[in-house]
Amino acid sequence: MATSSEDKDRPDTDDAPSGEADAQDTSREEDDGEGRADAAAPASPTRASHPAKQASAARRPAGKKPGARPRAATHPQGGSLGKSMILFLIIIGGLAAAFAYFGREPAPGAAGPKWKPGDKAQVEITLVSSDIKELACWSAEEVAGRHCAFESATKGWSKGDADDKKLLRPYTTTDRVQFLAAGLWSEPALTGGKLPSARFAVKCTYTVEGKMKRPGIRWTSEGAWLDRTDDWYTGLLSDCKLINP
Repeated sequence: MATSSEDKDRPDTDDAPSGEADAQDTSREEDDGEGRADAAAPASPTRASHPAKQASAARRPAGKKPGARPRAATHPQGGSLGKSMILFLIIIGGLAAAFAYFGREPAPGAAGPKWKPGDKAQVEITLVSSDIKELACWSAEEVAGRHCAFESATKGWSKGDADDKKLLRPYTTTDRVQFLAAGLWSEPALTGGKLPSARFAVKCTYTVEGKMKRPGIRWTSEGAWLDRTDDWYTGLLSDCKLINP
């Protein structure tokens, strides 16, 4: 039959020619490539959409977590401790200097008034009744005919009498001025009656007659001599009045 023959001679429409098959394979590969490209594409727009975050990540030190607060810079404590010690020493040194200045004993004739021979000064002297035999000085020098009870630390005065108006003794005023003077214990205010048993003061006129160079001073008869390195005023005390204790 013609139909059977035609079927044999007609090409199989289900099997595509080799050229068309190759084209189809190529088309599939292109589609697969575009699919893979599309699958990888979403990551790129995400990174490109946040340039600020990328710059921040580039500046962030390695190993530092995002959002972490920067640590405050630590300063060495050695410098602060050293400054504190220096300040402490300055304060202590200043206090020591202040105590030394305000607590020092004025030098005789230097810290007090600048007297000169012939001056008459009102002085207030602090005493105890035993000072008449306790106070003494030594020097081989005479000033205006007045002298100490000793020529040296071991030898008494041998050049004349020991009259009170010629015998110099060391005294201290209530404002801590020190000087040598004669005549105090022959004043009526100190000879006319019983002296106070406690410390007392007398106010006198001090007539300045000169200075004695570096006398030895003794404040008690049992005490050691104090060899002074400064000069002491000398003179006569008069018109003394006892100040009530």
